[in-house]
Amino acid sequence: MTEFFERACRCPDCRGFPLVFGANEVCCQQCGAVFPLAFGKPVLVRHDNEIFPLTSYSDVGSVPAKLRFVGIRKVIPSPSVNLAWKRSFEAFVKLLDGFNPAYVLVVGSGRQRDRLENVSSLPRNIRFVYADVDVGATVDLFCDAHELPFKEQVFHGVIATALLEHVLYPELVVAEMYRLLVNGGVVYSEVPFMQQVHEGAYDFTRYTLSGHRRLFNQFREISSGLVAGPATALVWSLENFASCFMPSATLNAGVKLGVRLALGWIKYLDYILQGSPGASDSASSTYFLGRKEQGFRTPDKSIIDRYPGSKHIRHV
Repeated sequence: MTEFFERACRCPDCRGFPLVFGANEVCCQQCGAVFPLAFGKPVLVRHDNEIFPLTSYSDVGSVPAKLRFVGIRKVIPSPSVNLAWKRSFEAFVKLLDGFNPAYVLVVGSGRQRDRLENVSSLPRNIRFVYADVDVGATVDLFCDAHELPFKEQVFHGVIATALLEHVLYPELVVAEMYRLLVNGGVVYSEVPFMQQVHEGAYDFTRYTLSGHRRLFNQFREISSGLVAGPATALVWSLENFASCFMPSATLNAGVKLGVRLALGWIKYLDYILQGSPGASDSASSTYFLGRKEQGFRTPDKSIIDRYPGSKHIRHV
């Protein structure tokens, strides 16, 4: 991975290169900026980043706090279904057939490494690069999605699931994805619509399916639709409604677990409802799969005309 980074990365401060990846730090040969390693991984974040200062990485302990609870999370049922991932990921991989190797950036990767690396049918041409700003993520490097520390057109695919609701400027992040992709490169995105806050202070934005399409209008759409529908949205609502009555974090966690165990079955109704126009209007989350084509742009009128829901209102 170091060889790829030395070829593909640029300095977050001056946007120059090359970067030298040492055993304990990364140094920009153009401006002299030095970046630390955390858990043995490069931290390529601007020195003047107010939200994610470099000191928050250099001061961390030996084990990220979030990782201590991974085992517990695995036994707690999810409140959501995912109607799109398997089919969309297969299509995503197929679209990368022409690239060998095909470098895929998983931005906002969290702890997706196990899920992606253990796909039994994963083609040998795929090379995943995992990036996140969260110290609790399992990554190849830490970085801010607003300023991805890579040169232009060094990736063949980008995956961003449950990321864009957590960034301050989603349009800027999508523009960064576009910049990093080669012509013909593929992007896959999942974002929530009807979901309550789930990342505390780092939770900013929600998108309808039409809004999701508009956000990626520089990419030619391959497919888009529901990730999870109104049944999942209902489970989220019930869980968060019950949590409003809890005075402490411990009780809050307990009531969430209770709701998921007692009412989590409701989410499976999304498999029945997914074809309903109304499901799009009240979706828990949606996806977009698209391809970069230089100079392409989806007209706004086309996005409005392709609205798939049940509330057909005309203003003209």
